[in-house]
Amino acid sequence: MGCYSCMKFLFIFLNVIFLLFGIAGVGVIVWILLDPSVPLHFTQQQNDFMIATVIYLIVALLLVLLSVLGIYSVSKEIRWALVVSFSLLLIVIVVEVASGVWIYINRQNLDEFTHAHVKRTVQEIYDTDKNIREMFDTIQSKMYCCGADNPADWVRNKEINMGITTKLTKFNIPTSCCRENIAESTCLAATQNIKIGNDLDFGVIYEKGCYVLIKENILNSLTVIFCVFGAILGVKVFGLFIGLILAFSMNRNNRYKA
Repeated sequence: MGCYSCMKFLFIFLNVIFLLFGIAGVGVIVWILLDPSVPLHFTQQQNDFMIATVIYLIVALLLVLLSVLGIYSVSKEIRWALVVSFSLLLIVIVVEVASGVWIYINRQNLDEFTHAHVKRTVQEIYDTDKNIREMFDTIQSKMYCCGADNPADWVRNKEINMGITTKLTKFNIPTSCCRENIAESTCLAATQNIKIGNDLDFGVIYEKGCYVLIKENILNSLTVIFCVFGAILGVKVFGLFIGLILAFSMNRNNRYKA
């Protein structure tokens, strides 16, 4: 009975940790949904990104639910609640492992897609979609970047190929590319009606492209992300193991009480 009591307290402690993980997960996912400057927006098509984000939100909510059920089941010695909590935790682990494996296998494709998506946003979608324009302006101003690979992306290659005319020899760069504390007049002079082939004023506009910075941020965070993910997954697997033992022990203890 002493060992059983210790395992109960350990299981409750683990579920408190799961509860904190779940709440933190919900907070992070809501932040990702509300903040358009988060680089993850460019790793998938918008609809696919929304679907994936909603799935992870559901997983985080399941983690909150299973932790509450786990604490309740052990505190009240209710086996069905423990079984439900165990099953939900198993589902969460399977989803997380599957998504981690998928991301690792498709990391090269995700990189290529992100690059193509950012490039297409600059050259095609920016002028036609107000929401995308506002989102990309936010990214450029917050991440201190300009264009996809560099500010020259705003030349728009498709316009050059259409022919050489007076109108098409000039291009504009969004004012969101201007550095902080730059006067509006200086910003406009450096970004509007620029002749193709002229040197850009990198003292006024950001020099690095947004895709470059997005990739750097993701790569720099990748090791930390996988280490944290592995540690959290390990704790969940340990909780799964403890829950399984408690489910059998609880059944035996209830039989003795009867």
